[in-house]
Amino acid sequence: MKITRLLLPTFILLVAASSAFPDSDPKIVMGGGGSCQSFVETSLTQTFDNVKTASNPLCPPGEAGVVDFTNCIGLEVIDATCSPTSGDGRTLDIQVVNVDTPFTGALSCALGPGSPLNTASLSSPTSCTFQDVTLLESIGPGSTYSLSFLPCGETPNCSGNFPPLIDITLAPTVIPAPEPASVLLLGVGLMGLLVGSRSRGLRKQTA
Repeated sequence: MKITRLLLPTFILLVAASSAFPDSDPKIVMGGGGSCQSFVETSLTQTFDNVKTASNPLCPPGEAGVVDFTNCIGLEVIDATCSPTSGDGRTLDIQVVNVDTPFTGALSCALGPGSPLNTASLSSPTSCTFQDVTLLESIGPGSTYSLSFLPCGETPNCSGNFPPLIDITLAPTVIPAPEPASVLLLGVGLMGLLVGSRSRGLRKQTA
């Protein structure tokens, strides 16, 4: 009886985790710039915390969910400002946006006006890859680009969205995040271990 009481909440949590990504459409859009929040990018792989999304009430309506990033990799940063003439800057032909915070819906990726890269693709359930396949466009040293974190668009019955603040990692590659199916499998394994240890304990008590 105690085991059943313990397993029921665990099962409910696992089902919730497995359905954390319903068939919806939150979107990451790369554009030219102009936002309610700005960050300076100083390394190829860098995590940014508390990034504002379109559901954040602190962003003005016209700039909701639009966040600026300035490519200062290899350059000197003075008073949170990139100095394009100091050091050897790095040109970015690919940028992978990895979302580290759970969200609802199935992620999609798109290009917006003024995007410095020309291809957008979904590289994992939690990441978008923006790339210049022609090598004619890029994010140059000192250049600023924007990322918009938007709720689902015109899809009927769409309800997917990002929370008001998210953590993201920008990198040249996809950084794997646990998928709902993996979480479910891990949970089933933990449940099995729990049941096994409980039954061994009961056998010892009755011996």
